Amino acid sequence: MQDSNWSNKKMNNNYNRLLIASCTANASQAIYANMTALLMVPFMNLYGLTLGQMGILVGINFGTQILADVLLTFIIDKVKYKNLVYIANLLGFIGMILYCMSPRILPSNPFIPLLFSTIIFSFASGMLEVVLSPIVDTIPDTFKNKKAAMSLLHSFYAWWQAVSIVVIALSINFLGAENWHYIIGALTVVPVLNTIQFIPVKIIEQRSVESKQSKSFKVAKSPIYILCCVAIIVGAGVEIIMNQYVSTFCELNLGVSKLMSDMIGMLLFAVMLGTGRLIFGFFGHKINLNLVLIASCFLAGIAYLLIGLEINTILSLILCILVGLFSSMCWPGVISIAGEAFPKAGAWIFSTLAICGDVGASLFGTVAGNIADSLSLSKMFLIVAALPFLCMLCHIAIYALVKKQRKNDNNTPTEINKSLF
Repeated sequence: MQDSNWSNKKMNNNYNRLLIASCTANASQAIYANMTALLMVPFMNLYGLTLGQMGILVGINFGTQILADVLLTFIIDKVKYKNLVYIANLLGFIGMILYCMSPRILPSNPFIPLLFSTIIFSFASGMLEVVLSPIVDTIPDTFKNKKAAMSLLHSFYAWWQAVSIVVIALSINFLGAENWHYIIGALTVVPVLNTIQFIPVKIIEQRSVESKQSKSFKVAKSPIYILCCVAIIVGAGVEIIMNQYVSTFCELNLGVSKLMSDMIGMLLFAVMLGTGRLIFGFFGHKINLNLVLIASCFLAGIAYLLIGLEINTILSLILCILVGLFSSMCWPGVISIAGEAFPKAGAWIFSTLAICGDVGASLFGTVAGNIADSLSLSKMFLIVAALPFLCMLCHIAIYALVKKQRKNDNNTPTEINKSLF
């Protein structure tokens, strides 16, 4: 009995380390996703880059992540998860080093090396996005924090996003924009430390043969899976649009500086995003996830409508920030639902959902920008208010289908986790 307790304690410690390492890996993703946006003005002033070139760098970030998602769909069930993490951290480190050295590599046109380095660390970001969810999903149901694990993983991305915004924005403000490469260079320690974290962790991978057989095709045709794909595409749009334009809203409507708009807008939005995921991480076993998603999508839609109507500036700013809370579970919530609905589908299901999320973020982020340029920021918010309501309809349909599936399959009650619905 004593040996059994010791063994269980050892395994629980291992799963704690695994969860911590996975959450820490999100720090790299947050840095990769935010540093170009925060360095946009310095790059334009220092190197004469145009707004269009900066838009290309941001767009190539999303595009490369989608490419990584697609490629990993075919290999994730064949390669050890830890090896994929090591490769991702190595690529991220190389990409950031090249990014810092870009003005010295090609002083006459630093945009070219910036573009290539962005492709490298964005590919690393896409790899981490795909592999971290199945890593956390290897934690057994007997682990005390299993219910919170997936939500905690995604909450830490939001927290790291907030930290990266503060560190990069404040460092540039106090150390000077011309020293940006030292700031980013110091942050290359993050993927190195994360690699060290993963070395002692044991990951018990249970490869499913079903993912290589006709069962995967059956899952792909399932209405629940299809609706999950649609929901995460639209839900990613709900999150990314406000994430991209909350700072612009602050600048235009409050008349504050770029630094203050980032601190008020992006930072508080990220805090709300992390708060929502953290709350569900701790209390998810007591909360009906599907009903939470339906309600939060409805509230996000109302918020977008009120912001677009320009009733009051302060009210609109508060609603912009609250959209972070309302949209917080739109991505991890769908992953949890799909993982519980198809527990034996294989890691490809996480990869395809990551593809859908990145497609939604890229597609709707671009569409929203074009609408804002053609009409106005407020009219853009009014139009995209349709997205959270569409996401709400998807979750209503998913909830109905899952209840029907559970009713027709009483012989496998553990296939769908009651705490999620």
